[in-house]
Amino acid sequence: MLLIAQVAGAVPVVRSWLEGHSGARDLLQDAVYLLAAALVLARALLVRQDRGAWLLMAAGLSLYAAGTVYWIAVVVDLDPTPYPSVSDFMWLAYYPFAYAAVFRLLSARQSRIRASSWLDGLIAAACAAAFASVVFLNGVTADSFGSGLTMLVSVAYPVADIVLAGVLVGSWALSNWRLDRVWTLLLTGMGINTAANALRMLETTSGVYIPGGWTDVLWTVALALIVAAAWQRPRPSAERRPARALVGMLLPAVLAYASMLLLFSDSWRHRELPLASSVLAATAITGAIVRMLLTVRAVEKLSDARRQARTDDLTGLPNRRRFLEILRRDLPDGDGKPSMAVAIIDLDRFKEINDSFGHHLGDRLLQMVAARLSEAVGDDGELARLGGDEFGVIMHDADTACAQKIALGLLTALRRPFDLDQIALHVDASIGVAVHPDHGADHSMLLRQAGNAMYAAKNDHRGVAVATGVADDVAGRQRLTTLEELRVGLDRGELTLHYQPQMHLATGAVTGVEALVRWEHPRRGLVFPDVFLPLAEHAGLMGRLTLQVLDIALAQSRDWRASGLNLIVAVNLSASNLQDTTLPGHVADALARYDVPPAALHLEVTEEILMRDAARATAVLAELRAMGVRLAVDDYGTGYSSLAYLHALPVDDLKLDRAFVTHCDSDPRSAAIVKSTVELAHNLGMRMIAEGVECEAALDRLREWGCDLVQGYHLSRPQPADRFTAWLDERQPRRGAEAEIALH
Repeated sequence: MLLIAQVAGAVPVVRSWLEGHSGARDLLQDAVYLLAAALVLARALLVRQDRGAWLLMAAGLSLYAAGTVYWIAVVVDLDPTPYPSVSDFMWLAYYPFAYAAVFRLLSARQSRIRASSWLDGLIAAACAAAFASVVFLNGVTADSFGSGLTMLVSVAYPVADIVLAGVLVGSWALSNWRLDRVWTLLLTGMGINTAANALRMLETTSGVYIPGGWTDVLWTVALALIVAAAWQRPRPSAERRPARALVGMLLPAVLAYASMLLLFSDSWRHRELPLASSVLAATAITGAIVRMLLTVRAVEKLSDARRQARTDDLTGLPNRRRFLEILRRDLPDGDGKPSMAVAIIDLDRFKEINDSFGHHLGDRLLQMVAARLSEAVGDDGELARLGGDEFGVIMHDADTACAQKIALGLLTALRRPFDLDQIALHVDASIGVAVHPDHGADHSMLLRQAGNAMYAAKNDHRGVAVATGVADDVAGRQRLTTLEELRVGLDRGELTLHYQPQMHLATGAVTGVEALVRWEHPRRGLVFPDVFLPLAEHAGLMGRLTLQVLDIALAQSRDWRASGLNLIVAVNLSASNLQDTTLPGHVADALARYDVPPAALHLEVTEEILMRDAARATAVLAELRAMGVRLAVDDYGTGYSSLAYLHALPVDDLKLDRAFVTHCDSDPRSAAIVKSTVELAHNLGMRMIAEGVECEAALDRLREWGCDLVQGYHLSRPQPADRFTAWLDERQPRRGAEAEIALH
């Protein structure tokens, strides 16, 4: 209502009436200032948030209102009118409180101000102050201010308004050019107040100022906006967002350009700018130059950060993120582009290299692998490290035949030995290839198919495998499902053992059994080990699985021994088990837990250990043998047989693979291998065990050649423990026997 009355008072007819009733006009003006101060004070007392800032603003407005009241009540009737008066000091006291209120609000909203924002604030403040100084200082000379206290007060008014203009625009810049309602209303209100002061100064200088005119209306509008800002409900900090980046970059540039125009304007108008205006404009331009340099530096850092975010730190190759970006960008979309292919490369047994030689050497190997793959890929595609020991290749303009040829070339390059610290490491890999659009229409399907093909290559030891489409996808899902179900199965104790008898040829007695691990799946029934053991090995579950099998085997051994069957239990260890230096401790704990003597445990390893860290495996085997556990090499003849390793390994028995035993009665070559292997084992002081005996004729030949132990379907198929025990009781009286638990 007061604002409406003030606006009405500016209308000539109403203003004429108010001139004849000066008391009403003065009362209206006092009421406006006092009400504004009271409303802001009430807000500060009633609302806790930003209370300090609004108390400062209320104090400033109260002093301004007190000055106005004192002027109307006392000073205006004095003759001559004193200058400066008490009212002048009260009006000037408004400015420090206004500055402090603005800065208090700013600090509450900006806990940390960046260097670029400080420069934006400097540019904005200097530019605003430069233009304000042109208005307030235009035509002012040293003689204009008088001397002494009069001069100080006269200088204080324009300086205070100039500083306020700079504070307002500078604070807007420091707030990241944010335009929430509180900030907008406050800065607009204080800005109108400063503009009204400038207008009053111009009108007074020109001798046209009329009390109660439009200048007074502007002051009233300014006060109304400040009060409105005070009573706005503050937005949560999470909802406050800075202006768009374009605005944040454009406004400082516009302000700097405006400052340059101001500097050049004196030559166009043939009038000299005030020195303060020139200095402030030059400050804004200097700030803009520094801001530009900071922006260039920030852009460079952003570019570096973007490159680093898409680059593998270890190898310098593009990382998975960049690989996916390239794949999505270059994937044909059916517009006539040629086909493309994706290859996923996974290094075989890299974890064991890390465990055996340390991560430092493993990292160096990855760097050398990356360099060799980069050379092999050349211009045929884009190479990236996807993570760990996995690499990816995008092959442009490649069909299935071309992609397979490139993949085979990569595999050949990797199979050349790597010279690391005078160690020649042989690295093998499994590569899966998928071609667009045959194996997938989008990047996710293509990668999934390539991954499935890579796992197929790893499981089949093929080196390179090409995706087969939907079948591969189904197989991949089935593999992941089986692996997760196996994890649950291990928690639930779903593993079981089946036993196949083993006979001592010299006496004809059953002296051992081979127990094969099975998985009692709750839905799929009995699952054979060839389905889940490769998954367990690849997923790092073999250690846990082996310990469970060891527990089952020793528990069964304890039960057999308690019933009069003093069976020696043998557990077949995988090559990865022998990289675990804590294995001997686990074995010793299990023997003690089931009260089984070490001599009753027989552990078997395959020749695969010769491809891995043989030194570590030998140390683990030696520790196990020192405990009294008997050791054997299983599946001899199918791997990388080496007499040197066979001589060095601390083993007691040699077990010849069924591939040579099954046809030894009819195939002269198989017969020669079996006979010579029996002699080799005996000459090394080992026992010879032959598996895969399928007929009586083969049994007779093995007995003739002096083989120690045999097993196979000719004797019996694998059976659960209870059925095997019943079978053994029917065949012979209870006495010492040997039982073997094998994981295959």
